[in-house]
Amino acid sequence: MLRRKLFSAVSWRAESRATGLSIEDGQLLRERCGRMMAWGRAHDCLPDIEHRAAILCFHNVVDHRPDPEVEADVLHVDRFRGLLRVLRRSFNVVSLAEIVAAVRDRAPLPPRAIAITFDDGYVTNHTVAAPVLDEFHMPWSSFLPAKLVDSAGRQWIDDLYLLIHRGSRRRIEFRWDDREFAFDLDTAVGRREAVFTIREACRYLPETLRQERMSRVFGLYSRDELETLRDRFRDFAPLTWSQARALQAGGVDVGSHSLSHIALGPQPAEVIRHELTAARALLRKHLGDHSPHFSYPYGRQASFSPETERQLIAMGYHCAVTLEQAAIDCRNQNLLQLPRLIVSPHTGRILFGLWQRFIR
Repeated sequence: MLRRKLFSAVSWRAESRATGLSIEDGQLLRERCGRMMAWGRAHDCLPDIEHRAAILCFHNVVDHRPDPEVEADVLHVDRFRGLLRVLRRSFNVVSLAEIVAAVRDRAPLPPRAIAITFDDGYVTNHTVAAPVLDEFHMPWSSFLPAKLVDSAGRQWIDDLYLLIHRGSRRRIEFRWDDREFAFDLDTAVGRREAVFTIREACRYLPETLRQERMSRVFGLYSRDELETLRDRFRDFAPLTWSQARALQAGGVDVGSHSLSHIALGPQPAEVIRHELTAARALLRKHLGDHSPHFSYPYGRQASFSPETERQLIAMGYHCAVTLEQAAIDCRNQNLLQLPRLIVSPHTGRILFGLWQRFIR
């Protein structure tokens, strides 16, 4: 109890200080505090709250040194393994299906229950993450954007990172509607600003408008240049159906992440229906009976809507996971809006966040 009080005081003081700093400095403080808490085994003394759970969301785990700009959000396997050690020691890693059942039945879970999920179906889910999770004997879920797997396609955001950060142009200019945009790409700061502005202006749009806007950006670069960069950064490629079947055969819960990885909330009902039904058809064709779990692309509030929930229920899905950053209260939780915590390359942040969400 004394150790818990000590770590609580440290964590809340760090959080109070972090909120008064810049976003970057605040995150750095949380990262350092989370690492310190892991070193001190703080999570061992968290209280046993049976109705509390958390779902973690991973994306890309690699075994090489990530490019600091293109792969800024990519997790290195050593940090992944280190985080799993803390989870094994201080938490109870359960399957997503167990959390869904507990929410559905208003039933207790093992204390400090954690589920592990992966979005986007990157090839590294199979080549890097799966072997490590097998070592730790941990259940996990993988959500696949079916069309990208089927066509070996890339996500437009990943291509945007490649072109802006490692493309040949030092300045780009384009016009959207009645507004002119211009970005200098000579510095890392300028490139980050360009990626952020373009990404945030496009990902929650109706798909026809998003495609129109992005065609103006991608049209500034040649197809050959994009393909060269894709070949250089192969870990952004999706896994194959054969690899997905291997994961499934190994006990991984393989579910849907829509057809083409677009935000469903802004789309008309017929587009939502196509994204869900066509994805399910491909998953059934290649995997048979896939998981009854769904993951919303991008995962924020703008990614889903009452219409998406209605259609998911009609199709028989048991749950849908978001990226709303919260823990789960099994006594009162919408199964079509299960929150998850994003795991960044700075794993101290997630350890700090887990402490904050399980301490009360």
